[in-house]
Amino acid sequence: MNGNRRTIQSVENAREIMSVLEQKGGASIADVCKEVDLTRGTVHTYLTTLVQEDFIRKSDDNIYDLNLKILEIASSIRERQPIYKYGRSEADELSMETGDVTHLAIESDGVVYILYTSRGSFKRETPSNRSLPMHASATGKALLAKMSDERVNKIIDNYGLESRTPYTITDRDALFEELETIREQGYANNDQEGILGAQTYATDVQLADGDLAGSVAISGTIGRFETKETEELIQALVETANQIEINIQRARS
Repeated sequence: MNGNRRTIQSVENAREIMSVLEQKGGASIADVCKEVDLTRGTVHTYLTTLVQEDFIRKSDDNIYDLNLKILEIASSIRERQPIYKYGRSEADELSMETGDVTHLAIESDGVVYILYTSRGSFKRETPSNRSLPMHASATGKALLAKMSDERVNKIIDNYGLESRTPYTITDRDALFEELETIREQGYANNDQEGILGAQTYATDVQLADGDLAGSVAISGTIGRFETKETEELIQALVETANQIEINIQRARS
C-alpha cells in the first residue's frame, strides 16, 4: 500500500492481479500466485469475483484473461474527452493534407495515452491501449511544456527518464532546457528519441479556461520528413490545434 495516501488494499490487489493477466496475456491461478504476495485461496477469490463482474474471463482449461468489458469502459472514457470528440475530423484532414500519420492524445497521471490515430483516406484507427513516456515523445514534451516545474519534477520522480534510444533525453536539466525551447517555438519535436528512424512534431490543445485538452501530433520517418518543408508542416499542425480549440469552444458555448 502507498504510505503517502489512504488506499483500499482490496482494490490495489485486484489491480495487481489484472496487471499480471495483462502482462502475461492470460494466466492460471498458479501463475498469478507467483507474481503477487497473496495466498492461493485469496487469489482464487479475487479471480472468481472479477469473472462474476465480467472484468476477466475463465477458459475451459482454467486460464484467466482480461475481458472485453474493460474495452467498453476504456471506449467510454475516450468518448468523453473533448479532444477526441471534437478533434478527429481535424486530425483526418491534417493527415490527408500531409500524407502523414496524425495522433490525438491526452496525459493522465504522468503518462501519454493515444486516443486517436489517423492515416487519412487510407486507414483510420482508434487504439485504446497505446501509451507513451512523456520525456521520449513529442506529444509528451508538448504537454510537459505547459505544466509547472513542480508538476514536471513530480512526473520525473515517479517515472524517471528511461533511455529508449541513444537520442532520448535522460538528464533532468537537459529536459527542462528542451521544454523552454518548446515554450518559445510553440511546438515539440521528437527526433528518434522514442523510436529509431521516427520523427514527430506535436503541439498542445487548450480549453477555453487554459487547461490542457491534450495534444495533436504528426509523425513519419526521418527520411520522409527530410523531403518536406518543416515550416509548412508546423504551420499546418498549429492551425489544426487552433481549429480543434475552436471546435471545443463552439460545442461548449
